[in-house]
Amino acid sequence: MEYVELYNVEYGECVVLGGAHHDILMVDCGSMNRSRKEDGRELTLCVSEEIFERYRKASSRTFLLSHCHRDHLSGFWNLLGKEPKYFNQIYLPASPCDRNGRALLLEFALFVFVFLRDQTDYSRANIASLRLFERTARASGPETVRGLGAGDSFVFDGVTYDVLWPPREDYPFSDLFAGAVEELNIELSSPFLPECARTFQALKNEFCRAYCQAASGAPLNAQAIAECTSLLVRIDELAAELNLLPPAPDIREILNRPVTRTAYADALNAASVVFHNRRTQEASLNDILMTGDAAPETFDAIADKLYAGYYILKTPHHGTASHWSHIFFELSAEHLLISSGGYDKGGKIAQEYVDFPAVKHCTNSEPCQWFQGSGCSCGRMAICYDLEDGPALSIKCPFVRGETQEAACRIYVVGSSGRRSCLCDNLSAAPPL
Repeated sequence: MEYVELYNVEYGECVVLGGAHHDILMVDCGSMNRSRKEDGRELTLCVSEEIFERYRKASSRTFLLSHCHRDHLSGFWNLLGKEPKYFNQIYLPASPCDRNGRALLLEFALFVFVFLRDQTDYSRANIASLRLFERTARASGPETVRGLGAGDSFVFDGVTYDVLWPPREDYPFSDLFAGAVEELNIELSSPFLPECARTFQALKNEFCRAYCQAASGAPLNAQAIAECTSLLVRIDELAAELNLLPPAPDIREILNRPVTRTAYADALNAASVVFHNRRTQEASLNDILMTGDAAPETFDAIADKLYAGYYILKTPHHGTASHWSHIFFELSAEHLLISSGGYDKGGKIAQEYVDFPAVKHCTNSEPCQWFQGSGCSCGRMAICYDLEDGPALSIKCPFVRGETQEAACRIYVVGSSGRRSCLCDNLSAAPPL
């Protein structure tokens, strides 16, 4: 890993690891916003023009999706829409199964697919998850696509990365979410319902089996994709009849409950792909922990697999307090990556990250209460251990002061004006004349 670029996509995420041979690994690319506030440019253009061109000349491009939410995924579709073969390798998240072998995220998404036919952000997100492997393979080719789950590994720039989460089997879904899926299935369990109800349940189970097989970790093949596509078409053909069943209004009521929607969103976040580099010797500048939108419970589950310290920690869920983990108190990190922005449903950056003894690299200061109260970057008080003359305040960094073109840490925030330093306030760090 030669450098890291954290692209400003507002309330979203796009982290790019650059290799020594001009290759890149892009982890997530998406946003909840329509435009970038620093220049007003539409984010679809930021992706399809700026990001596309920035890495177009890379010798090889790999993409890894942590989970299927718009703020991590939408830009990926923009890139494939412009150039279907843009990525040489694509890693997609496996859909985990509970202790009974049931893929509850997929089951829930299929209920939404059938019973909520209006095209809303909620329903579109579910459909995107069901067609994730199919759509990606159709654009890029099945040979480029692979599912990732705990225990898998991949290589980038000569470094092996191990996937720590999610486990494919015995996944600990929350009681709230598991209960909602069970409630949905009970609605269609009566033996007095027409045959279409039993057919849907059978096709649902077959689809989940085929999807999980496609995401097993081996390269996809055309047969696996065709099976998923065929099953989803057959389920779609049943939708009109299923929506006329007596339980259909109750199913829609369950799906539309705010608590159910939140439980599903939280379950998708919690199943984010979490990975880090495999150490072959001692700690190094390659030590990085990538977290997607993983939940605090995730870090409890993988605590014994984490290193005591990392060079870079990517904060989960845009640095919000809801996904702060007490485990982070026990970890050391020299640099934090925080990708966030102005979004009315997004949370503020947690004070714990502001207090964390590391250099913060934030794409946006709007959700930071420290910045709003002080008017300046918290990074001005951070100690950087990468400077040539030894540890010092980050404002002593020649790149921060505008004296060099490269940062000692090799970590950059990228926006409308190109690369910038860890300071988010655009105030001068150079001494007055």
